[in-house]
Amino acid sequence: MNTSADSHDHERKDVDVPSLFIIAFFLALSCVVIFIVVTGMMRYFKAHEPAVTAGQPNIPVTRVLEFPPPRLLVRPGASLAELRAAEESDLNSRASGIARVPVDRAIQLLLQRGLPDVGAGQTPLSLMQARPAETATPPRLKMPNEQ
Repeated sequence: MNTSADSHDHERKDVDVPSLFIIAFFLALSCVVIFIVVTGMMRYFKAHEPAVTAGQPNIPVTRVLEFPPPRLLVRPGASLAELRAAEESDLNSRASGIARVPVDRAIQLLLQRGLPDVGAGQTPLSLMQARPAETATPPRLKMPNEQ
Protein backbone atom coordinates (compact mmCIF):
# COMPACT_ATOMS: atom_id res chain seq x y z
CA MET A 1 0.00 0.00 0.00
CA ASN A 2 0.93 3.56 -0.47
CA THR A 3 1.97 5.14 2.83
CA SER A 4 1.62 8.71 1.58
CA ALA A 5 -2.12 8.23 0.84
CA ASP A 6 -2.86 6.87 4.32
CA SER A 7 -1.00 9.55 6.26
CA HIS A 8 -3.36 12.44 5.24
CA ASP A 9 -5.60 12.41 8.29
CA HIS A 10 -5.72 16.25 8.73
CA GLU A 11 -4.77 19.39 6.88
CA ARG A 12 -1.13 20.25 6.96
CA LYS A 13 -1.69 24.03 6.57
CA ASP A 14 -3.67 25.61 9.41
CA VAL A 15 -4.52 29.18 10.20
CA ASP A 16 -1.54 31.44 10.73
CA VAL A 17 -2.02 32.08 14.46
CA PRO A 18 0.83 34.58 14.92
CA SER A 19 -0.63 36.79 12.15
CA LEU A 20 -4.03 36.72 13.86
CA PHE A 21 -2.47 37.81 17.15
CA ILE A 22 -0.62 40.63 15.39
CA ILE A 23 -3.84 41.84 13.74
CA ALA A 24 -5.75 41.69 17.04
CA PHE A 25 -2.91 43.56 18.81
CA PHE A 26 -2.92 46.38 16.23
CA LEU A 27 -6.70 46.57 16.37
CA ALA A 28 -6.67 46.93 20.16
CA LEU A 29 -3.80 49.41 19.94
CA SER A 30 -5.71 51.55 17.41
CA CYS A 31 -8.79 51.51 19.71
CA VAL A 32 -6.66 52.75 22.61
CA VAL A 33 -5.08 55.48 20.43
CA ILE A 34 -8.50 56.64 19.19
CA PHE A 35 -9.81 56.73 22.78
CA ILE A 36 -6.83 58.83 23.91
CA VAL A 37 -7.18 61.26 20.98
CA VAL A 38 -10.93 61.74 21.53
CA THR A 39 -10.45 62.23 25.30
CA GLY A 40 -7.74 64.81 24.63
CA MET A 41 -9.94 66.66 22.14
CA MET A 42 -12.85 66.74 24.58
CA ARG A 43 -10.65 68.16 27.35
CA TYR A 44 -9.20 70.74 24.95
CA PHE A 45 -12.65 71.88 23.79
CA LYS A 46 -13.97 72.00 27.36
CA ALA A 47 -11.05 74.19 28.43
CA HIS A 48 -10.99 76.53 25.41
CA GLU A 49 -14.70 76.75 24.54
CA PRO A 50 -15.60 79.47 27.10
CA ALA A 51 -12.76 81.67 25.82
CA VAL A 52 -13.94 81.38 22.22
CA THR A 53 -17.63 82.03 22.92
CA ALA A 54 -17.17 84.62 25.70
CA GLY A 55 -18.32 87.56 23.56
CA GLN A 56 -21.23 85.71 21.98
CA PRO A 57 -24.67 85.66 23.56
CA ASN A 58 -25.66 82.43 25.19
CA ILE A 59 -28.17 80.18 23.52
CA PRO A 60 -31.53 80.97 25.11
CA VAL A 61 -33.07 78.21 27.13
CA THR A 62 -36.74 77.74 26.44
CA ARG A 63 -38.75 77.99 29.59
CA VAL A 64 -42.04 76.27 30.11
CA LEU A 65 -43.90 79.60 30.25
CA GLU A 66 -42.38 80.77 26.95
CA PHE A 67 -43.38 77.65 25.04
CA PRO A 68 -46.29 78.51 22.75
CA PRO A 69 -49.60 76.93 23.63
CA PRO A 70 -51.24 74.61 21.11
CA ARG A 71 -53.40 76.31 18.52
CA LEU A 72 -56.79 74.82 19.24
CA LEU A 73 -59.83 75.50 17.11
CA VAL A 74 -62.37 77.44 19.10
CA ARG A 75 -65.26 76.50 16.81
CA PRO A 76 -64.21 73.57 14.60
CA GLY A 77 -67.64 73.34 12.95
CA ALA A 78 -67.47 76.95 11.84
CA SER A 79 -64.18 76.52 10.02
CA LEU A 80 -65.54 73.38 8.34
CA ALA A 81 -68.61 75.34 7.27
CA GLU A 82 -66.35 78.10 5.89
CA LEU A 83 -64.34 75.49 3.97
CA ARG A 84 -67.47 73.92 2.51
CA ALA A 85 -68.83 77.35 1.54
CA ALA A 86 -65.55 78.22 -0.20
CA GLU A 87 -65.56 74.90 -2.05
CA GLU A 88 -69.19 75.41 -3.08
CA SER A 89 -68.45 78.91 -4.37
CA ASP A 90 -65.47 77.57 -6.35
CA LEU A 91 -67.62 74.82 -7.77
CA ASN A 92 -70.38 77.16 -8.89
CA SER A 93 -68.15 79.97 -10.18
CA ARG A 94 -66.66 80.29 -13.64
CA ALA A 95 -63.06 81.46 -13.76
CA SER A 96 -61.46 82.15 -17.15
CA GLY A 97 -63.97 80.08 -19.09
CA ILE A 98 -63.66 76.95 -16.97
CA ALA A 99 -66.93 75.49 -15.73
CA ARG A 100 -66.86 73.16 -12.80
CA VAL A 101 -69.45 70.42 -12.65
CA PRO A 102 -70.49 68.79 -9.37
CA VAL A 103 -69.53 65.14 -9.13
CA ASP A 104 -73.13 63.92 -8.95
CA ARG A 105 -74.06 65.88 -12.07
CA ALA A 106 -70.94 64.63 -13.89
CA ILE A 107 -71.89 61.04 -13.09
CA GLN A 108 -75.42 61.65 -14.43
CA LEU A 109 -74.03 63.16 -17.65
CA LEU A 110 -71.62 60.26 -18.07
CA LEU A 111 -74.43 57.75 -17.61
CA GLN A 112 -76.62 59.60 -20.13
CA ARG A 113 -73.96 60.06 -22.81
CA GLY A 114 -71.86 56.97 -22.14
CA LEU A 115 -68.14 56.55 -22.59
CA PRO A 116 -66.65 57.04 -26.07
CA ASP A 117 -66.03 53.87 -28.05
CA VAL A 118 -62.27 53.39 -28.27
CA GLY A 119 -62.30 50.12 -30.16
CA ALA A 120 -60.94 46.77 -29.11
CA GLY A 121 -57.19 46.47 -28.96
CA GLN A 122 -56.53 50.06 -30.04
CA THR A 123 -54.29 52.48 -28.24
CA PRO A 124 -55.06 56.19 -27.85
CA LEU A 125 -52.24 56.99 -30.29
CA SER A 126 -53.64 54.72 -32.98
CA LEU A 127 -57.11 56.23 -32.47
CA MET A 128 -55.73 59.75 -32.83
CA GLN A 129 -53.89 58.77 -36.01
CA ALA A 130 -56.99 57.10 -37.44
CA ARG A 131 -59.21 60.10 -36.68
CA PRO A 132 -57.05 63.24 -37.07
CA ALA A 133 -60.06 65.57 -37.32
CA GLU A 134 -60.99 64.97 -33.71
CA THR A 135 -59.18 66.83 -30.97
CA ALA A 136 -57.62 65.27 -27.93
CA THR A 137 -59.66 67.43 -25.58
CA PRO A 138 -63.18 66.32 -24.65
CA PRO A 139 -66.15 68.42 -25.77
CA ARG A 140 -67.06 71.32 -23.55
CA LEU A 141 -69.90 70.58 -21.13
CA LYS A 142 -72.67 73.12 -20.92
CA MET A 143 -73.89 74.38 -17.59
CA PRO A 144 -77.59 73.75 -16.84
CA ASN A 145 -78.37 77.49 -17.09
CA GLU A 146 -76.69 77.83 -20.57
CA GLN A 147 -78.61 77.47 -23.83
